[in-house]
Amino acid sequence: MDLGRPSLRLIAVLLIAALPPLIGFAFLASTAGEWLSRVGLGTALLVASIGALLWAAVVTVVAGRLVTDEARSMVELARRGLASAPSEGSPGDESLTGAQRRLASALDERNRQIADLAAQVRAAPITLDATAAARSMVTAACSLAGDPTWAMAVLRSADEEALPTGVYPPKELEAPTMPIAEVHRWASTLETAASGPGARHAIGPWGAFVIVDVAAGDDLRAILLAPWEGRQPPSPAELDLLSLLGQHAATAIEHALLYTRLRAKSEELNRVAAVQTDFLRGITHDLQTPLTSIRALAAEVQETGGLAASARADLESIAHQADRLRRMVGQLLAMSRLEVGVLSPLQEVFRPAPIIERTWDALRADRTFELLVEGAPHLVVGDPDRLEQVLWAVLDNAVKYSHPGSTVRVSVTPQSAQGSSGRPLVEIAISDEGIGMDAATRERAFEQFFRSGEARRLATDGSGIGLYAARGLLGAMGGEIRIESHPGEGSTVALTLPAEQAEETDEPGDDGGLGSGVEERVGTWADTSGSPT
Repeated sequence: MDLGRPSLRLIAVLLIAALPPLIGFAFLASTAGEWLSRVGLGTALLVASIGALLWAAVVTVVAGRLVTDEARSMVELARRGLASAPSEGSPGDESLTGAQRRLASALDERNRQIADLAAQVRAAPITLDATAAARSMVTAACSLAGDPTWAMAVLRSADEEALPTGVYPPKELEAPTMPIAEVHRWASTLETAASGPGARHAIGPWGAFVIVDVAAGDDLRAILLAPWEGRQPPSPAELDLLSLLGQHAATAIEHALLYTRLRAKSEELNRVAAVQTDFLRGITHDLQTPLTSIRALAAEVQETGGLAASARADLESIAHQADRLRRMVGQLLAMSRLEVGVLSPLQEVFRPAPIIERTWDALRADRTFELLVEGAPHLVVGDPDRLEQVLWAVLDNAVKYSHPGSTVRVSVTPQSAQGSSGRPLVEIAISDEGIGMDAATRERAFEQFFRSGEARRLATDGSGIGLYAARGLLGAMGGEIRIESHPGEGSTVALTLPAEQAEETDEPGDDGGLGSGVEERVGTWADTSGSPT
């Protein structure tokens, strides 16, 4: 019997601890009469008690040191396992007992299994498909147990197309899925104890098996199965590890199914968005030509003489509405180009005040209009056509959602802060005295096709794309848009754009002091198919 050095030390301690009391007892037995008559019974008992206590203290200290050394040896084994070369200050392999070596080997194997399980779970291909994830988990079971006979039987699946029921082999075999057999149905009916692990060893008509539950709610029911005939049943620790594998396998397969559903939804949404974008692009191009013809014919008829005042007013109304429709078509086309990422605004330097005034005049609104230019003269950097589109959308909303006779104010103010490009900023603020917006409406104001209930009541002809397109156009030009509004107090829409300070030699003119010496760049609302943006 191999006791090993630590065991021999313990036996030596026991012998040393037992010998002195035995020797003392033999001495007292041989000289009891003479010794007791000389010192007395009380003194003898006192001396014996003190000696026993001293000896017990010595034995406790020595044994404690030996036990402490043994405990340290066990802790070191648990920490580093059975090392090939002992570290300094740690017990070498030659000092280990057979039990300690077996413990160290078991710890090494358990650490390897846990590390292998973690690596297999991290590598689970949940972004591919659920069947690949299932086969990957079977491979993890084979690697964990060192047994290539594992398989997974999927008995119930939330998505039969993504994860059909059947028996899945490891991914390395590249074998087809097999149908569910009676042995798999039998194994799935075996239940574990309520507080026990999700893995069990069972013996049935087909022999011994190890079965691991792989379940996620009511949507996924599967088992990992391996034949275990002629082998020792797994230990409780091994069943716990297999149960952990089953939990990770269920999570991986569930995530793979969820990823598959999300990918299908995303592809469907992208397809619908592409169809919508193509439709909008096509319809806007188809509408532009007749609207342009209507506007041109109305203008041509207006130039003929002898027209009655009522006829001239009708022609004026036709021309105005044609212009309005052209602007709406331009909004739709800009929106479709923003969504496909093909809109590239021009980068020009221009005065904003003339464009603001011309956009307001095109609206022909029965509102009082005030334009205020503040601060040092600045020139906006951007695409004047796109800015006119933004201004038309914001000013049109200011008119639609305010009362007749109210005032619409526009201020142009240079900002002290600089933009991300390092250029100064200019803010164009459009304020009205309309119905205002509550917090919920402000949060959704820039959503595509959104219109609040109050907006639908006051203006039935809105499309819900004006502010959505305005934000996209300003973002493409390096600007921003924000809204400040409260119910019943009107709204202020602030447009922030990159700018450059005007030359000091520019003389102020009727444009509000923004440097009339700079050539004015006039934009138009309507988009054309030949536009570079």
